[in-house]
Amino acid sequence: SLPGVVSTSVGYTGGASSNPTYSTVCRGDGHTEALKVEYDPTKTSYEALMTRFFAEASAHKSKPQYMSAVWAQNAEQRATAERIARQSGKPIPVLDAKQWHDAEEYHQHYIDKQYGRR
Repeated sequence: SLPGVVSTSVGYTGGASSNPTYSTVCRGDGHTEALKVEYDPTKTSYEALMTRFFAEASAHKSKPQYMSAVWAQNAEQRATAERIARQSGKPIPVLDAKQWHDAEEYHQHYIDKQYGRR
């Protein structure tokens, strides 16, 4: 939990498929499983979110669909994310945002569901 975060959702981005599913992503359709974060900019900043992300993200990717990355929505976000990425020393890519596809319901809040937190 992070102050100012309004909601999160799991989905797929970065690939060319128009209707990705967890199965197609695992088969290598080019998408990455990602987390969309909606936040209240009066309570936190994009910089604070990126600082937290780069502090906790792993540059190691076990499978391509699980790579850590930032998909910036605009030039200002890209510049902020790239600066914090450099400061972190982690080779995590900052990419231009691509079309977002919500993941299946069973992927939403997966950890909470698995551990009975929801």
